[in-house]
Amino acid sequence: MRIRLFFASATFASATFFSSAALAADTQLLNLVMPDAQIMAGMNVTTAKISPFGQYVLSQFRSDEKGFQEFVSQTGFDPRQDVTEIMAASSGDLKSKAGLVLARGSFDATKMAAAVNSGKSKATITQYAGATLISLSEQAEHSVAFIGNSIVVVGDTASVKAALDRADKVNSISPALAARVQTLSTTLDAWTVSLASLGSLLPSELGGAKGPASQPLALVKNIESSSGGVKFGANVEISGQAVANNEQNAKALADIVRMVAGLFTLSSAQDPKMAGLVQVVQSLKVENVGTAVNISASVPEAQLEALMKPAAAK
Repeated sequence: MRIRLFFASATFASATFFSSAALAADTQLLNLVMPDAQIMAGMNVTTAKISPFGQYVLSQFRSDEKGFQEFVSQTGFDPRQDVTEIMAASSGDLKSKAGLVLARGSFDATKMAAAVNSGKSKATITQYAGATLISLSEQAEHSVAFIGNSIVVVGDTASVKAALDRADKVNSISPALAARVQTLSTTLDAWTVSLASLGSLLPSELGGAKGPASQPLALVKNIESSSGGVKFGANVEISGQAVANNEQNAKALADIVRMVAGLFTLSSAQDPKMAGLVQVVQSLKVENVGTAVNISASVPEAQLEALMKPAAAK
């Protein structure tokens, strides 16, 4: 149970805590990424608490909840303050369950290992390549490893062990991916990039889709790479880029995005509950440059908070 709560806390941190300062991706974490990675995402958590959005997220966190307090006490891990950077990577192969979530921060590996075995779920705890490797007995295919007390590696056991094997080696991801990660991580607070075509990431059952969705789906399959992210501040800057296989398809994709945005605005304009989201869509800018489609939007931070509040609280 406790190890599951650790995974849940890591997921929560990766979904909500973002940095307001742009710093390049951590080189030690990059060294752990699999050489055949095609999809990566990352975020800098260091200054999240001083950004307006970070402050809002922290204000919503139920730190007084008994279960959470017990978790922090038993594991020595507080996801609100003990994580400084998070990174995730995958080969993009739909047939494989391989993948990694990496984090830098402050972790008490000894206390975490003891907490895991004090509950109902028992784990196998071993030393591997100088790291503490924890695997649940009932889910041996997944593991978490601690490199010292500053780096944690989570994923399927084979990928985790492979990451530990290359921990002291120079990063071996493709130069193209490394360049995109460098650019995105130094300009955005949270980012994602895929060198895999979107067509290869779609489930096979969508291949023969017919009807109104067939044309947009066909255009999506022409996207060869994509990237995007968020930068927080007084205005939350959202940006994304899709690169199509040719200029004609890029133009068609841009037209589809504009059309969908326009239709959404028209259909939702009279609904007071959708007013905030309509404003966001209206701020959307779509630019077609060669084979690239660039999308951006600027949203006041206070407006983003309002969108996230439950309807009953508005």
